[in-house]
This record gives sequence, C-alpha cells and structure tokens, in this order.
Amino acid sequence: MAMNPATAVSLSTVRIESYSEAGKSVGTGYFYNIETPAAESGFVNVTPLIVTNKHVVCGSKLIKVTLDVAKSGSHINEDGSVDWQERHTFELDPLGGSILMHPDDEVDLCVIRMGQILGRIAEGYTPKNHFLDKRWRLGVDDFPHIRPIESVVMVGYPNGMWDKHNNKPIVRKGMTATHCLTRWDNNRYFVIDCACFPGSSGSPVFLYEDGIYRVGGDKYAPGTGAKLIGTLWGGPTYSNKGKLIPKPVPSLLAADADAIPVIEVMMNLGFVIHADALDDFIPIISRLIENNQ
Repeated sequence: MAMNPATAVSLSTVRIESYSEAGKSVGTGYFYNIETPAAESGFVNVTPLIVTNKHVVCGSKLIKVTLDVAKSGSHINEDGSVDWQERHTFELDPLGGSILMHPDDEVDLCVIRMGQILGRIAEGYTPKNHFLDKRWRLGVDDFPHIRPIESVVMVGYPNGMWDKHNNKPIVRKGMTATHCLTRWDNNRYFVIDCACFPGSSGSPVFLYEDGIYRVGGDKYAPGTGAKLIGTLWGGPTYSNKGKLIPKPVPSLLAADADAIPVIEVMMNLGFVIHADALDDFIPIISRLIENNQ
C-alpha cells in the first residue's frame, strides 16, 4: 500500500544542528534524490542529498543530524511508526567535501551529500525517512493550471521546535502570496503567506490539497495531493526606520535565541526558492561522479 503524501511529507525533513564559533544553531533540511546521467545508456545515478540554505551551514565547524534507522523494506505506518527502529546522531565535517553550494551567489541554497551518513549504516538498514525527487515537483502539464493563490504547507523546526521523542517536525499551513511559478521582483523565489521563524530556514514548501485535489484543469480526484514547489530561505522585515528589508530567516542560535532585535519585525511572509533551482546541482554532481569524488 502506497504511503499517503501527508505521511511522506512529514518524514521528508531533518533537524540540522550547526556548531560554529558563535555557538549552536538549528535549521531545517529535507531529503532529496537527484538523478544524473550514468555512463551506461538508459541508466541514471541517484545521489541522496539533504537540501538546506547556505546560511544554515556557513561558518559551521561541525554539523549534526539525528535519524531513525529501520530495516530496509519496513512498512511505515501513517503515524510514522515501524516495528523496529534505532536512533542515531551523525556528525558531519563541513570541510570534508560533502557540502555543495549553489553556483549563484544570489540563491541561498546548498546540498549535503549523504555518503558520509549512509556509509555508516549497516547493510540491510536505512533511514526511516522519505526522499523526495523530481517526481514530487510540478510537471510542465501542471503549469497552466497553477493559480496565483494556492494552499501550501511548510515542514520544519520553527524556533528549533520538534517532537524530540518521535523525531518529527512541525507542519505549518499557509498560502501562496504570489504565483509560485513566477519570479518575485525578478528573483529566483516567490512569496508565501505563512509564519516563518528562526529554525524554519531550509524548510520544504508544498502545494497541498486534502480530501480532493486537482489533477489538471477542472478535473479532481479523491485523496491527498502534495507537490514540492520550493525551499524557504528568508522573508521581509521592517527595520527601526520603517524600511522593508529582505533577510534570511535566521537559524535559531540556542545560546542567543532571544537576541533578534525587536526593531526588526517579521511580516509572516516567506521567500521560497523555486524548486527548479535544485536542477542546477545536476552538472556539479555529474562532474564529481565522473572524477570519482
């Protein structure tokens, strides 16, 4: 039986703890499989990644992620439980070559290759998470039917909050504030109306319909529909002089969580990098595979 999209969405993220000279900070990442052409015709290489923002990991000396590991092929119930699982915290060296930055300095996006993590998990076991891929994104046939106002959900760790006992994120609901396929002010992102807090950086954002969902034009199907449309990176704030400033949503700094100046007021709007920016990593990863890196 296929997993409900709502369950898959809830299992798609990981809480990222970043340790730097400034202390510990918390952000969000999500799991994504990127496909690149293989040397043999008709085949592809699948590279598992954690997607997040550059500002979540920049300056980090150590990164930690906590994963629940289950037996490969285990049935995952709709509440995210399995018959057997074991929790492990994995440490990553940011200087070890696992982090790849988006080539455009204006795009606050990076990926963490999961080889360091998966190589430490015994054969026959796998992270109890759902990896998104291009099939989760809108296709060209969907584009004509996307409206300026759509319901969305965002999954992550606002203010560092999480269900620590079950290792689960927080899901928030909102709507698109601008069309999710167009560039806001000619930038590679659009705007959502959703409360965004420190720790939400790197959260995946999905078009989300439940009960019935559109399958094109005026056609509907029963069930749940979810499509990955982008990655939260920031939002507009008002300065003490009343000036509107686009800023990254800060990762939560545990030792300094209350130090965000109250004169910078968030507007409960978020900037979301378009999902097609993920494709810009394909040539980068292809070159690394060709060079056996």
